[in-house]
Order: sequence, then structure tokens, then C-alpha cells
Amino acid sequence: MESDFKNLPTTLTSEELADYFNEFLKIYTNSPKTQYALHELFELAYRQWDTYEQISSELSEKISDYLISAINPDSYETMDIILSIVENLSLKSVFNYIISIQDDVKNSSVVSLIEEAKEEYSDRICNPFLIDDF
Repeated sequence: MESDFKNLPTTLTSEELADYFNEFLKIYTNSPKTQYALHELFELAYRQWDTYEQISSELSEKISDYLISAINPDSYETMDIILSIVENLSLKSVFNYIISIQDDVKNSSVVSLIEEAKEEYSDRICNPFLIDDF
């Protein structure tokens, strides 16, 4: 069974999104970690970002476990979408895991992607809504 989260309304509350995240996990946790599934999760993560609220710690943990199991450091496409989800949901444990395996990554494009992510948001992964003082 597949979902179609890209057709959800663009503005949903955190509570509504929590239901969709749980639906995603119910559908995909024990399924292969495909590009389609990751894109579906990205759709939810993007909408969550627009709420300016973080997901619950319970959901964060479940989604983090899912993403860690989906990591393929040889695939630029997979790592790109995972890092986007990590940023939108402030998933520090996944971010730290990716950083910890960086030295073992053979794909130079993926290494560059990780380096860009570190530069862009490593200082605010715990609080993505942090505003820099000018």
C-alpha cells in the first residue's frame, strides 16, 4: 500500500501532521526504504517546517530510526532527501549519525552534500527557527 502525501493541503496543523506521520510509519516502517517512500516523508516534513513547531519526541525517535535504516551513503539522491528531511524536522540524532559515517563515505558527491549540510545548519539543528542576530 502506498500513500500520496504530496496531495495534502499545504497548510496543516502539527496535530494533523502527527496523524499523517503516524500513518506514514504504519505504511512504510517494515517496507523497503524506496525513493518514493522518502519523498512521501519529505512532503510531510516540508509541511511540518511550515508550522514553525517541532514534532513530538516520540515521532522524532520513530522517524529517526526509519531514516537511519534508509541511509545509503553511496546514493546521492537518497542522502540528499534524507538530509532535507533531517533539516526540516530538526533530527539531530540522524544528523550526528550521518556526520559520524562521513569518513567512510566513498561517493565524493555525498561527502560534499554532507559538508554543505554541516556548514548550512549544524549550528541550529536543534532549533531550526533560531534567528541570527545582525
